[in-house]
Amino acid sequence: MTSRHRRSSPWPSNWRARISLALLLLCLTGAGAAPTVGDHLAACKNEASDPKARIEACTRVLEGARDNEDLRIEALLQRGVLQELSGDQEAAIADYSEIIKLDATSAIAHFNRGNVRDRLGQQELAIQDYSEAIRLDPSDPDMFNNRGQVYDSRGEFDMAIADYAEAIKLDATSSRPFYNRGLSYFSKGEFKSAMADFDQAIALQGNDADAFAARAATHEELGDKTAALADYRQALQLAPEHGEAKEGIERLGK
Repeated sequence: MTSRHRRSSPWPSNWRARISLALLLLCLTGAGAAPTVGDHLAACKNEASDPKARIEACTRVLEGARDNEDLRIEALLQRGVLQELSGDQEAAIADYSEIIKLDATSAIAHFNRGNVRDRLGQQELAIQDYSEAIRLDPSDPDMFNNRGQVYDSRGEFDMAIADYAEAIKLDATSSRPFYNRGLSYFSKGEFKSAMADFDQAIALQGNDADAFAARAATHEELGDKTAALADYRQALQLAPEHGEAKEGIERLGK
């Protein structure tokens, strides 16, 4: 394969659920003494608003809730995610690190900081964060999946495969770890194992052009050019600008 498009999870799929109950209780029992902070928090969490306005609102919460750790953690987490989305990765790391100072048991903060560190090429630090997130919450498949990607990018394919396998044990309905594990098997030259994973990824998500292209490359390695060409064509149908599919079709002929 000429390219590797790993599949990460930007944040744990249930991160909002984990924090919303505590927030609801705070609002209900609350802190009527500081309605302005509540208003700012609502604006901070309003996904329909402009990201810059949301970041500013989160900052207002932090300024007005200096003695309320729960509210500060909530605002920092929201702001950290927004900083990531806006491209300010160092600011995101600062927010997640501040959460960890307030609550060292926050698996989400470690996980999110690991994502940013991986994006910045700080692989060892990313692995440390993912490993701590896993220690704190070993039930989340996304944490194993994302740590696996760092191992994969370092060429530690067996470590990556082990993490993807754990993610699959925890959630066999997601195509992401099957696809990623297939890439690691492919890199090891274990093409039959890679094929099985790409088959499963496609069965779970039949509109995934990258999975079709990866399976096509695996067919090529196994000597089945007809099947490879069919998969490259399917990838190109799903994604007309898919470079690897175009190259494959050109290589194998019309």
